[in-house]
Amino acid sequence: VGSSPLLGGWDPLRSLEMAPQRGCAHCWQCVVELEHGTVLYYKYVVFTSVAESLVQATGSTRQIRWENTEEDRMLEIQGMQMKINDGRLDEYRKDDAGRVEIRTREQIEALRRSASDGRSKPALLSRKSGFESPFLEEARADVIVVVYRLPVIAWKSDGKWVFRWDDDALYLTFGGLRQAMEGKLTLKCVGILNTDEEIREDEKLEITRILEGEFHCSPVFLPQEMRDKFYQGFCKGILWPVFHMFQDATLEIGKTVEFDFDLWDVYNQVNEMFSEVVCSIYNPGDLIWVHDYHLLVLPGKLRDRAPLAGAKIGFFLHIPWPSSETYRSLPVRGEILRGVLSSTLVGFHLFDYARHFLSACRRLLSLDHSAHRGMLGVEYMGRHVLIRVSHIGIDPDRFARALKDDVVLKRSREMRLQYHGRWILGGVDDLDELKGISLKLLAFEELLKTSWIFREKLMLIQVAIPKKSRVSETTRDEISSLVDRINSTYGMNGRVPVVYIEQDITFSERVALYSIIDTLFLTPLRDGLNLVPYEYIISASEGKGQLVLSEFTGCSKALSAAIRVNPWDISDIASQIDKAFAMSREEITARHTSDSSYVSKHPTSTWAESFLSDLHQASEVTGKLVNLGYFLPSVRSVDLFGFERLNLETLRSSYTGSDKRLLLLDYDGTLTSNSESTRMSFAWAVPGTETMNSLQALASDERNTIFIVSGRTTEVLSKAFESISSIGLIAEHGLQIRYPGECWGPPPTDVDYSWLELAKEIMLRYCERTDGSYIEEKKSGIVWHLGDADPEFGNWQAKDLHGHLCNVLAGYEASVISGRGWLQVRSSMVSKGIITETILQRMSDGEPDFVFCVGDDQTDEDMFKCFGSWSSEKVFTCTVGVKPSNAKYYVRTNLDVSHALETLALGKRNSTESVTFS
Repeated sequence: VGSSPLLGGWDPLRSLEMAPQRGCAHCWQCVVELEHGTVLYYKYVVFTSVAESLVQATGSTRQIRWENTEEDRMLEIQGMQMKINDGRLDEYRKDDAGRVEIRTREQIEALRRSASDGRSKPALLSRKSGFESPFLEEARADVIVVVYRLPVIAWKSDGKWVFRWDDDALYLTFGGLRQAMEGKLTLKCVGILNTDEEIREDEKLEITRILEGEFHCSPVFLPQEMRDKFYQGFCKGILWPVFHMFQDATLEIGKTVEFDFDLWDVYNQVNEMFSEVVCSIYNPGDLIWVHDYHLLVLPGKLRDRAPLAGAKIGFFLHIPWPSSETYRSLPVRGEILRGVLSSTLVGFHLFDYARHFLSACRRLLSLDHSAHRGMLGVEYMGRHVLIRVSHIGIDPDRFARALKDDVVLKRSREMRLQYHGRWILGGVDDLDELKGISLKLLAFEELLKTSWIFREKLMLIQVAIPKKSRVSETTRDEISSLVDRINSTYGMNGRVPVVYIEQDITFSERVALYSIIDTLFLTPLRDGLNLVPYEYIISASEGKGQLVLSEFTGCSKALSAAIRVNPWDISDIASQIDKAFAMSREEITARHTSDSSYVSKHPTSTWAESFLSDLHQASEVTGKLVNLGYFLPSVRSVDLFGFERLNLETLRSSYTGSDKRLLLLDYDGTLTSNSESTRMSFAWAVPGTETMNSLQALASDERNTIFIVSGRTTEVLSKAFESISSIGLIAEHGLQIRYPGECWGPPPTDVDYSWLELAKEIMLRYCERTDGSYIEEKKSGIVWHLGDADPEFGNWQAKDLHGHLCNVLAGYEASVISGRGWLQVRSSMVSKGIITETILQRMSDGEPDFVFCVGDDQTDEDMFKCFGSWSSEKVFTCTVGVKPSNAKYYVRTNLDVSHALETLALGKRNSTESVTFS
């Protein structure tokens, strides 16, 4: 089991099973194909049977023993084939020269011949070729790709609609992806039709029939007015500048910009229309892959539809995600975040963008993130949303074919003759202020000022592709003015230093231009998806291939040999261009080879396969979830047991068939919402009316014994449940208890609180240094609340305080416990587990025949442990949220707890609600 998805992604249940080797009683082997050039980390695990007595105690029939090595095994995949001899279990001979054998093509052929002679086959780790993978071999469902525009170009010819693939579509460079998946799985696509022609109502059915039948594409038809408001109004007018962090506070006329909620309504309507089309073609098991900022709320709308509640939904953003300070300026920031977080897997091109997204989740929704085995994740609504960082590639084969095309070769020869003897800087950009073309021209002008040789030899070919929704006349006029000034000042002998082309160019013209450029020169101010450098690297002629890129270019970090510049530093850009042309031919070749190798090894097909593989293996729980217990320090064994979503019908059936019932209910986050952790929300948190009504009905049944087991004080609980005296209350995690119909009992007198003042003194210091935090003093301990503090700074302080208190209080009978927005020190003699045992002992007339025990955080785990050995048919231990827990079941939110209590209070199936939580 290891870091590669093919070895289970460190999940033992998905590990690669080894088989006994012929002729060797104690030898095991396996064969796996891995991508060349990657680094693999792995270990061996052994599945063993569990004694019958342990099966009853743990609910597990198997145990896993991880091999006992101090570090993970490591292997760099190279050559055509590799034979790995790892020797004995629990022994990692990383420095043994005989551990790894790399095989050449000739040796492989010899092995094949020997295999045909009946000899045993060795264990191989080999390079992955093409688009083959276990994901594609195992997948039986379709992949539904959702983009704003379909990768199909449509036009009318003689009154009839004509369609062809748009292989220049950026998102997936569909040509390479389509060919890679051909014959392996079906790739469906949903989007609007890529045409400027008007579509009549009576034509829509026939268009849909042709597109679905011949292209596996399902169109979304938008009225022209709605399309303009959606794309130019909201997407380009609001989202584009905010996500690129270039929004203005005022209009050009000086009026303050107001957020247009009418455009937001249109945006939601369009996303809803997309969801209808996706739902109409979805089959259980299909993967759904949503792309870009046009469809940010689509995952949420898909998740709201019953057939798609458990679907695996991927989302990839092809533009930057802004900093949380910029993003929070959107009035609909929460709705957009929740929409994206409804995905199973969220992808970004760069970690900077993922970091901004995680910061927004933390600051706006109080959601923490974690990292495990190289994958980031966010816990949201009881689901673990994975975060992935990977830059899209291109289809190198398409450019290799184009370089041999007669049209490209002819155009390339023409330009070489036209610009013979010139040193050529080149740029291909959209005509957009964010592309920094003006700054590029200023830097080029600065360079011409410095040297006569540049004035004589150097030229810039700048292609500016006008985009209807983004062309600013101010930007266009500024660029034209700079071009005229440079050409009039430094033009000589009928030659101009700047050739400015303001028009779209064909694919063939673009490749021909790439082939003659000495150095590609791009200076965007903010960039997300920009594949021009990749295209140039593959298309550049021998001896060329230099890159001078803005550090804000989306792919600049992936191309290690590029010269990175700050687009605002004009003089430095000029000096870096000088440096580029001063490089030796050997250095230029070495740099180009390095980047060319990277681009060739990371085509679109590899990017897509890797993303879909992660999506395929991600967990979107609809039935059972396997929970891995905690590693033991010596044996490192893991007990496996079922972890299921709570089924309301099973719960109701067990409840109605019992006569002595015990309900143990946590308060905060279980009966109340914990969506916010601020001081005011904490102070005013109370159960909803529906929950209170259900509790009132349940408490009126003499067969029920109900306890609210909370960390709150006696005063808070008494006030919250003053109308239901027949409910038992437990305050401060078990310090004091009020049995049903009785008064509060006294706290224990034999508890040592000598540590309390010391803990308080330490907490006060942190409180002074952390704005927004405060201390709550209780009889059993002291709590440091940080819900109003800066989320990130508060989290750092909490981690530091936790370690500080653990060290100082190590010799005391005190426990340090962390929760969502709080950190508590309490007596080790007080816990929810201890008080639960006390309640069970007091039930002198025998054990209850039905137990419903619910909680949401670490303090509730002690309760769940008390019922670990009880019969699972009558005990329902349940945690709120999908996370490692000692509970048998889970629900997603406190609203699900309320629904469960309502189901029990009714005592019968509610025909208006789903039996299982969605």
